[in-house]
Amino acid sequence: MKIAIIGLGCVAMADALALARTHEVVMTGPLPDRVDDINRGIYGLNDPELAPYLAQYPLNLRAVLDTRAALANADMVFVAAPLSTQPETGDVRLVELDSRIEFAARYVAHAPIVVRSAVPIGYCEEKRAQLKGAKIVYAPEFSRDGHMLRDILYPNALIVGDRHALGKRVLDVLKTAALCADIPTRQMGLTEAELTRHLSTLFQATRVTCFNELDSYAMQHGLNARQIIDGVSLDPRIGAYANNPCFGYDRQTLPHGANMLAAYLDQARTPLLANLGKAGCARVAFLTGQIIQQAPAAVGFYMPDASAPLSASIAQLKLRLEDSGIRTCLHDGDPATLGQFKAECEIVISQRARAELADIQDKVFTRDHFARPEEIAG
Repeated sequence: MKIAIIGLGCVAMADALALARTHEVVMTGPLPDRVDDINRGIYGLNDPELAPYLAQYPLNLRAVLDTRAALANADMVFVAAPLSTQPETGDVRLVELDSRIEFAARYVAHAPIVVRSAVPIGYCEEKRAQLKGAKIVYAPEFSRDGHMLRDILYPNALIVGDRHALGKRVLDVLKTAALCADIPTRQMGLTEAELTRHLSTLFQATRVTCFNELDSYAMQHGLNARQIIDGVSLDPRIGAYANNPCFGYDRQTLPHGANMLAAYLDQARTPLLANLGKAGCARVAFLTGQIIQQAPAAVGFYMPDASAPLSASIAQLKLRLEDSGIRTCLHDGDPATLGQFKAECEIVISQRARAELADIQDKVFTRDHFARPEEIAG
């Protein structure tokens, strides 16, 4: 089967790598350098699963700039576009996603169009009505930042927004991307699938926020956060997973996802959405204060996943430090310049403990309570 993927971002890349093991996959997008990298085998995913996967499996994958060429004779089209919000209104910008779906519907009307972006609730039904005859299916992805390929290869579940044969066809293709069997699957309505995606994000954000609040309180009062986390996680209703504090809930989909849910569910009746945003800002403000107390002249942000956009919490933390007169810089993990970066920065902020930072452990600011010994000891 030939599968065209319109998009060159992390979600599109993870899908392409997983599907190209058993299908012909052609990616397309308007970025010449990115297209060249993909054709040279440089995929830009910071995922520990990537290197062993590439070593074990040959892939039928290429990228082109010409979208028509990518769509030619395609049996299925995956569409993924990063969504941003309008600062003034909070509305989601859909122009790029709209154009990709409409282009696919025009040139390969016979092929299912699988939407992977975290779209507004009701969006796919509207596109089906607008593009009469278009075989639009919503298939939400639930991958984690830094583990996108692994989560496509070993999904906890597969959900498709179509109850009929079209949905079954898409579901069968998604199964071929996985390396595991007996995956729980659900076929449901388009809008139900969209809502499932956003509510999943909301629950994850609520959980992360709870552990971040716990960590902030422990820092303020000189308590051992790890011991509290371990104790709380013994409750089987809570569990010992997704319990490692961080700088903030960093899924890019949360801000516009919260806005979509608020609009759909009636914001007056969903105060949790607004409070999640406030909790995130409070967390960043508290951590900023902890760093400023150390009076550093220069603070570095260690961001080895150069392919991912700067997360909201890291961006806020960086801006607050700069507003306080502290010089900041970003490092992409390049070993050639890492030594200079370590020497110039008095504090190095890293979301998680990293083995390559073990030699400057006294400089590293992280809220990682579950670091492996090799990551914290040189």
